Amino acid sequence: MISFKTMAYTPSEGNVSAYVGPFGYRTNFSGSETGAKTPDAQLGVGLVALGDINKKGSLEIALILMEKIYFRQDQGQYIEEQTRVTHIAMGYRRWLHEYLSCSLTFYSAYSMGDVAVIHSDFAPGTEIPTSARDVTEYGFDFAMQTELWHNDDYIVVADGRYSKSVTSKAGEIGDHYGLLIGVQYQLQEKKPSDNLLRKN
Repeated sequence: MISFKTMAYTPSEGNVSAYVGPFGYRTNFSGSETGAKTPDAQLGVGLVALGDINKKGSLEIALILMEKIYFRQDQGQYIEEQTRVTHIAMGYRRWLHEYLSCSLTFYSAYSMGDVAVIHSDFAPGTEIPTSARDVTEYGFDFAMQTELWHNDDYIVVADGRYSKSVTSKAGEIGDHYGLLIGVQYQLQEKKPSDNLLRKN
């Protein structure tokens, strides 16, 4: 008889864990004929904290820092602007399997720096603004997370995310998608004797 030992994160009421790591992302725009385009990949940093409600669900809070690019067009003319953004999301995570979970969160994104015009087809002084110039942007994050590697204390996870803006201006493209590779550690556990990992 052959037995296998598996280890994975086990949600449990009262447990608190978090993972942090680099976040690679891209604005969901393929480019315009006039030369407006998003880089193939940009790099930010993300932190996700989870508070388990029970064995199937967790409250999720995510903090992501990025240099976000926005596009907007009017009558075939495009403008591309970039600004530093602090992206904060809060919502619910559902555990589909011990290695797989998904989440739906509501986010607010705050512009934290100067706005840079990367590309503009408009004559100087006639440019239209993008959400890069807004103080706050709102939307929803859809995420899927899976485990990549683990040891007795840490888990390495892959967290794929799509952010859908609900406050985009007319003709604007501000949605983005990305992948967070994070190291997860348990910060608080219901029972001190419990471990981040479950052994079967």
